[in-house]
Amino acid sequence: MATNGVFCLEGEWDADLRKRTSVLPVLELLERLGAIKAIHRKVATTGEVEHYLNLWGQARYNDYLVLYLAAHGDKGWLAWSSRNHTSLDDLAEVLGESAAGCYIHLGSCLTLFNEKQASSFVEKTGVRALLGFRTSVDWVESAAFETLLLSKLAEYAPTRRRAGTFFNGIMALQGDLARRLKFVMVTADETLRSQDWSPGKRLAADLVP
Repeated sequence: MATNGVFCLEGEWDADLRKRTSVLPVLELLERLGAIKAIHRKVATTGEVEHYLNLWGQARYNDYLVLYLAAHGDKGWLAWSSRNHTSLDDLAEVLGESAAGCYIHLGSCLTLFNEKQASSFVEKTGVRALLGFRTSVDWVESAAFETLLLSKLAEYAPTRRRAGTFFNGIMALQGDLARRLKFVMVTADETLRSQDWSPGKRLAADLVP
Protein backbone atom coordinates (compact mmCIF):
# COMPACT_ATOMS: atom_id res chain seq x y z
CA MET A 1 0.00 0.00 0.00
CA ALA A 2 1.25 3.48 -0.82
CA THR A 3 2.41 5.53 2.17
CA ASN A 4 0.49 8.64 1.15
CA GLY A 5 -3.11 9.10 0.17
CA VAL A 6 -5.52 11.13 -1.92
CA PHE A 7 -8.64 12.52 -0.24
CA CYS A 8 -11.27 13.14 -2.92
CA LEU A 9 -14.60 14.97 -2.76
CA GLU A 10 -16.63 14.67 -5.93
CA GLY A 11 -19.67 16.75 -6.83
CA GLU A 12 -22.70 15.78 -8.89
CA TRP A 13 -21.96 15.94 -12.60
CA ASP A 14 -25.52 15.57 -13.87
CA ALA A 15 -29.05 16.06 -12.57
CA ASP A 16 -30.01 12.70 -14.13
CA LEU A 17 -29.20 10.18 -11.39
CA ARG A 18 -29.11 7.34 -13.92
CA LYS A 19 -25.83 8.66 -15.29
CA ARG A 20 -22.69 7.21 -13.69
CA THR A 21 -20.04 9.79 -14.57
CA SER A 22 -17.34 9.71 -11.90
CA VAL A 23 -13.63 10.09 -11.21
CA LEU A 24 -13.81 7.06 -8.91
CA PRO A 25 -12.48 4.61 -11.55
CA VAL A 26 -9.28 6.67 -11.80
CA LEU A 27 -8.76 6.44 -8.04
CA GLU A 28 -9.61 2.73 -7.99
CA LEU A 29 -7.15 2.01 -10.79
CA LEU A 30 -4.32 3.82 -8.99
CA GLU A 31 -5.20 2.14 -5.70
CA ARG A 32 -5.28 -1.33 -7.26
CA LEU A 33 -1.84 -0.63 -8.76
CA GLY A 34 -0.53 0.37 -5.33
CA ALA A 35 0.27 3.90 -6.50
CA ILE A 36 -2.00 5.61 -3.96
CA LYS A 37 -4.47 4.93 -1.19
CA ALA A 38 -7.69 6.87 -1.57
CA ILE A 39 -10.73 8.11 0.29
CA HIS A 40 -13.61 9.13 -1.98
CA ARG A 41 -16.88 10.76 -1.02
CA LYS A 42 -19.70 12.14 -3.17
CA VAL A 43 -21.01 15.56 -2.14
CA ALA A 44 -23.89 17.69 -3.38
CA THR A 45 -24.14 20.53 -0.85
CA THR A 46 -21.74 23.03 0.68
CA GLY A 47 -22.65 21.57 4.08
CA GLU A 48 -21.42 18.14 3.01
CA VAL A 49 -18.22 19.67 1.64
CA GLU A 50 -17.54 21.45 4.92
CA HIS A 51 -18.30 18.29 6.88
CA TYR A 52 -15.80 16.16 5.00
CA LEU A 53 -13.13 18.86 4.88
CA ASN A 54 -13.38 19.16 8.65
CA LEU A 55 -12.90 15.39 8.93
CA TRP A 56 -9.92 15.52 6.56
CA GLY A 57 -8.28 17.96 8.97
CA GLN A 58 -8.20 15.33 11.73
CA ALA A 59 -4.85 13.82 12.71
CA ARG A 60 -5.90 10.34 11.58
CA TYR A 61 -5.76 11.59 7.96
CA ASN A 62 -2.34 13.22 8.17
CA ASP A 63 -1.03 10.82 5.53
CA TYR A 64 -3.60 12.05 2.99
CA LEU A 65 -1.57 15.03 1.83
CA VAL A 66 -3.35 15.41 -1.51
CA LEU A 67 -6.84 16.91 -1.59
CA TYR A 68 -8.60 16.28 -4.90
CA LEU A 69 -11.79 18.27 -5.51
CA ALA A 70 -13.63 17.04 -8.60
CA ALA A 71 -16.62 19.06 -9.73
CA HIS A 72 -18.02 21.37 -12.35
CA GLY A 73 -16.39 24.76 -12.22
CA ASP A 74 -16.04 28.20 -13.65
CA LYS A 75 -13.75 31.16 -13.04
CA GLY A 76 -13.01 31.16 -9.33
CA TRP A 77 -15.53 28.61 -8.09
CA LEU A 78 -16.61 24.98 -7.87
CA ALA A 79 -20.16 23.66 -8.34
CA TRP A 80 -21.11 20.62 -6.25
CA SER A 81 -24.63 20.54 -7.72
CA SER A 82 -26.90 22.90 -9.63
CA ARG A 83 -27.64 25.03 -6.55
CA ASN A 84 -24.55 24.58 -4.41
CA HIS A 85 -21.38 26.46 -5.26
CA THR A 86 -18.16 27.29 -3.41
CA SER A 87 -15.82 30.11 -4.40
CA LEU A 88 -12.07 29.82 -3.88
CA ASP A 89 -12.35 32.50 -1.20
CA ASP A 90 -15.07 30.54 0.63
CA LEU A 91 -13.04 27.35 0.32
CA ALA A 92 -10.07 29.07 1.92
CA GLU A 93 -12.27 30.10 4.85
CA VAL A 94 -13.54 26.55 5.33
CA LEU A 95 -10.05 25.04 5.23
CA GLY A 96 -8.35 27.60 7.44
CA GLU A 97 -4.91 26.23 8.31
CA SER A 98 -5.93 22.56 8.07
CA ALA A 99 -4.48 22.28 4.54
CA ALA A 100 -1.12 23.86 5.38
CA GLY A 101 1.70 21.90 3.75
CA CYS A 102 -0.66 19.91 1.52
CA TYR A 103 -1.32 19.86 -2.21
CA ILE A 104 -4.79 20.65 -3.57
CA HIS A 105 -5.79 19.69 -7.10
CA LEU A 106 -9.01 21.08 -8.56
CA GLY A 107 -10.41 18.72 -11.18
CA SER A 108 -12.75 21.33 -12.61
CA CYS A 109 -13.02 23.61 -15.63
CA LEU A 110 -11.67 27.17 -15.45
CA THR A 111 -11.46 27.48 -11.65
CA LEU A 112 -7.88 28.76 -11.67
CA PHE A 113 -8.47 31.28 -14.46
CA ASN A 114 -7.87 34.18 -12.05
CA GLU A 115 -4.27 33.76 -10.90
CA LYS A 116 -4.48 36.61 -8.38
CA GLN A 117 -7.37 34.86 -6.63
CA ALA A 118 -5.47 31.56 -6.70
CA SER A 119 -2.39 33.21 -5.17
CA SER A 120 -4.58 34.67 -2.42
CA PHE A 121 -5.92 31.18 -1.70
CA VAL A 122 -2.40 29.81 -1.31
CA GLU A 123 -1.43 32.67 1.02
CA LYS A 124 -4.52 32.22 3.21
CA THR A 125 -4.33 28.42 3.52
CA GLY A 126 -0.58 27.78 3.53
CA VAL A 127 -0.87 24.94 1.00
CA ARG A 128 2.32 23.92 -0.75
CA ALA A 129 0.60 24.22 -4.10
CA LEU A 130 -2.80 24.69 -5.72
CA LEU A 131 -3.19 22.89 -9.05
CA GLY A 132 -5.88 23.01 -11.71
CA PHE A 133 -6.95 24.19 -15.13
CA ARG A 134 -7.53 27.56 -16.78
CA THR A 135 -9.87 26.32 -19.49
CA SER A 136 -12.78 23.97 -20.11
CA VAL A 137 -11.43 20.41 -20.13
CA ASP A 138 -12.45 17.24 -21.92
CA TRP A 139 -13.40 14.32 -19.67
CA VAL A 140 -11.19 11.69 -21.28
CA GLU A 141 -8.20 14.01 -21.66
CA SER A 142 -8.40 15.25 -18.08
CA ALA A 143 -8.82 11.69 -16.77
CA ALA A 144 -5.69 10.59 -18.63
CA PHE A 145 -3.74 13.56 -17.30
CA GLU A 146 -5.01 13.22 -13.73
CA THR A 147 -4.20 9.50 -13.60
CA LEU A 148 -0.53 10.36 -13.94
CA LEU A 149 -0.77 13.60 -11.97
CA LEU A 150 -2.35 12.03 -8.87
CA SER A 151 0.02 9.07 -8.93
CA LYS A 152 3.11 11.29 -9.04
CA LEU A 153 1.64 13.85 -6.64
CA ALA A 154 0.91 11.25 -3.96
CA GLU A 155 4.50 10.04 -4.29
CA TYR A 156 5.95 13.54 -4.20
CA ALA A 157 3.81 15.17 -1.48
CA PRO A 158 5.56 13.60 1.56
CA THR A 159 8.99 14.75 0.35
CA ARG A 160 10.59 18.05 1.27
CA ARG A 161 11.46 18.91 -2.29
CA ARG A 162 10.10 22.21 -3.55
CA ALA A 163 6.70 22.15 -5.23
CA GLY A 164 7.96 23.75 -8.42
CA THR A 165 10.23 20.81 -9.07
CA PHE A 166 7.14 18.61 -9.27
CA PHE A 167 5.69 20.89 -11.93
CA ASN A 168 8.84 20.55 -14.01
CA GLY A 169 8.64 16.77 -13.75
CA ILE A 170 4.98 16.47 -14.73
CA MET A 171 5.53 18.78 -17.67
CA ALA A 172 8.43 16.66 -18.87
CA LEU A 173 6.11 13.62 -18.84
CA GLN A 174 2.84 15.15 -20.10
CA GLY A 175 3.72 18.57 -21.47
CA ASP A 176 1.56 18.49 -24.59
CA LEU A 177 -1.58 17.40 -22.76
CA ALA A 178 -0.91 19.80 -19.88
CA ARG A 179 -0.67 22.71 -22.31
CA ARG A 180 -3.88 21.62 -24.04
CA LEU A 181 -5.67 21.64 -20.66
CA LYS A 182 -3.96 24.92 -19.65
CA PHE A 183 -2.70 23.29 -16.48
CA VAL A 184 -1.40 25.71 -13.86
CA MET A 185 0.28 25.30 -10.48
CA VAL A 186 0.31 28.13 -7.93
CA THR A 187 2.75 28.19 -5.01
CA ALA A 188 3.64 30.82 -2.45
CA ASP A 189 6.60 31.87 -4.60
CA GLU A 190 5.33 31.72 -8.18
CA THR A 191 2.63 30.79 -10.66
CA LEU A 192 3.74 28.04 -13.01
CA ARG A 193 1.88 27.88 -16.32
CA SER A 194 2.02 24.97 -18.71
CA GLN A 195 1.78 27.44 -21.60
CA ASP A 196 5.12 28.99 -20.59
CA TRP A 197 7.04 25.75 -20.11
CA SER A 198 9.56 24.36 -22.56
CA PRO A 199 11.90 21.33 -22.36
CA GLY A 200 15.11 22.22 -20.56
CA LYS A 201 13.67 25.28 -18.87
CA ARG A 202 14.93 25.68 -15.32
CA LEU A 203 12.44 26.93 -12.79
CA ALA A 204 13.35 29.20 -9.90
CA ALA A 205 12.28 26.37 -7.59
CA ASP A 206 14.89 24.07 -9.12
CA LEU A 207 17.69 26.44 -8.23
CA VAL A 208 17.07 26.32 -4.48
CA PRO A 209 18.02 23.20 -2.50
